[in-house]
Amino acid sequence: MAETSIEPENDKRLTLQVAPAQGQAFFCRRVEIPADVGDDEREGFLQLQLEGMSPFPLEHLQFGFVVDSAKRYAFLYAGYRRTFENGTVSQWEKKEAVIPEFSIGVLAGRSDSASPLLLLTETSITYFEFDELSELPCYFEAFPRSADESGEFASPSDDIESAKASLAERGRDGNARIWTATTAISIEQKRFALRASEAGRPIVVEVDRDALWMMDLREPEHIEVAKQEEQRNNLVWRVALGMVAAFVLLILGELVWFGELTYLKLRNDWNADNAPAVEQVISQQTTINELLSFQDSDLVPFDMLVAIQPFLTDSVWFTKVETNGPNSLKVFANATNNGQANQFKARLDRFPKIESVELNDIKGSASGTTFIAFLNFKIGAFASAGGAIDE
Repeated sequence: MAETSIEPENDKRLTLQVAPAQGQAFFCRRVEIPADVGDDEREGFLQLQLEGMSPFPLEHLQFGFVVDSAKRYAFLYAGYRRTFENGTVSQWEKKEAVIPEFSIGVLAGRSDSASPLLLLTETSITYFEFDELSELPCYFEAFPRSADESGEFASPSDDIESAKASLAERGRDGNARIWTATTAISIEQKRFALRASEAGRPIVVEVDRDALWMMDLREPEHIEVAKQEEQRNNLVWRVALGMVAAFVLLILGELVWFGELTYLKLRNDWNADNAPAVEQVISQQTTINELLSFQDSDLVPFDMLVAIQPFLTDSVWFTKVETNGPNSLKVFANATNNGQANQFKARLDRFPKIESVELNDIKGSASGTTFIAFLNFKIGAFASAGGAIDE
């Protein structure tokens, strides 16, 4: 589920654009996941569980969930949509993640002794209890922090004492550990770090992007659009970085050529060896320009290309893409050899959205293989621009 550690504070971090939602707005429950529920069925099962617990239909809720490392329990949380101000919800679409303030308590709050936890956040104080069945909380309760007429919050110690008194009245353990959470999520390579502190000691929990998507409170269709946008941005950045690297290599080659004429033969040999890489970068730039032009059209080739991106390797790259009807692409491509082209076809044949893949005009040479691929997608696999995406 998540990895927890203690490390020194570091203010020079790249952070995700996050909108934290106030803890007191949520109904939370830990549920058991039956052993016969598969990975592809888990989200649907949890939504059914949440729908059975809530007096409101799912379309009236902002909800998310966290699954434990054994995938046997999930912590569900949901808030009635009208509880959140309309202005706040409209701002959510501009963020990269929308999660509850108390998320780090759910992810990493359990101690070795399973003692209770009080989590102090910007607008609320959240109380968690834990047991031996899962690292996820078995009990949850949130208290809004008190504020004066100007909106200034009271002293944290006053709010904590008030929460402890309320818990003690109901027989809950008032001698809980106390964490202070921060709302920022920093980016640590391909993982994302949430932070809190206990008596000045920093606590860090890391999660991957898939876990953050499950925790996100926005509507499923908006999350799907956000996922596609991230994939497009990642594609553009990878190609841009590749172009920069190739440019630097070419400049270094020219400096060697001008500085040492005796290395002329060596430079020519180097250029010959790296010509396929330079051709690949130029071809990728052409492809990106075509992809960006598709965004303003009513066609769906961009969605098709994003969908097949995971099947590409460094051994296969596209030089030109054309539409071939509403559900088909004609792709001109290069590969390092005939075997890589056939492996690319075999990978696509297993893709559920693909009806068929045909390779034509396969030509091999010393520098590699060129071919034309006709990718025929199943009818309805993609929607037109502005429509819902059929997964």
